[in-house]
Amino acid sequence: MSEPILETETPPETEGEVEHHGKRAKLGRFLHKEWSKGKELSAEQLVKAKLQLQHSLGLGAKPNVIPPGPAAIDGELRTVEIGWHPVPGMGAFTEKTGLGGIINKSIGKFPDPTQHWAVLIGDYAHELWMDEGLDVIYINEEVKREDWRTFQVGMTRFTDEAVRLAAEMVIHNMRAARPGYNLISNNCQNYAVLLLDAIQIGAHQEFATTFAIYQAATGSGTIKDLFKDNHPEEQRLEGQSAEGVPLGRTDTVHNAQVVMEQETTKLDNHRSFF
Repeated sequence: MSEPILETETPPETEGEVEHHGKRAKLGRFLHKEWSKGKELSAEQLVKAKLQLQHSLGLGAKPNVIPPGPAAIDGELRTVEIGWHPVPGMGAFTEKTGLGGIINKSIGKFPDPTQHWAVLIGDYAHELWMDEGLDVIYINEEVKREDWRTFQVGMTRFTDEAVRLAAEMVIHNMRAARPGYNLISNNCQNYAVLLLDAIQIGAHQEFATTFAIYQAATGSGTIKDLFKDNHPEEQRLEGQSAEGVPLGRTDTVHNAQVVMEQETTKLDNHRSFF
């Protein structure tokens, strides 16, 4: 036979125990309330920090300053430069966004993010920048020579409006591959090389094909006589134009890469600055 189960009564809590449990419950409610307030405060502080960062860097789209004009890629030869100027607040940007964390030990040295590179043609600079979500965008501005350290790297026949359309296409393709800014592989130097590759002397046919695909996909922009090549002699890998300007299919891009390699400060990732 099974032994009878003896029921035991839980002794009532003493007055001290009731008071203790009541205090513990009150403490729990207080901590939960304060934790919730802390979460709201932290979120608010993060939003404020983001807005301050955006303001200090001037993130976001800027008005187009390129005046209305013909979009042509067979205009007069013009000098192409690359240039850089310091970016105030960029050090804080890398610290607050954690972009420095993408650098791994195998890279060794990496570009100084406070050096901002752009392509300069005539009176205008064509630049990669970032929107409020830190995705890459295209902007342009009038060149103030005193603000830039510049280097001549080649020539182009693109008009200002054609350069703008080419720059928009380059950014579109960069965003399609990877929209977010990346200190190593999606930055202003990568953009400059891609734009120079598009507008350099001798790349007419490749550009026309690439732009036609971009135009069909986006409906953006029209370039006059896109596939009409009025300077077929410039398609040669080496040679000279009628104006006596040395031509080379890879000269502009190569020149720019050499300049940026020599002129960009390299930061050692073993030296903490983030």
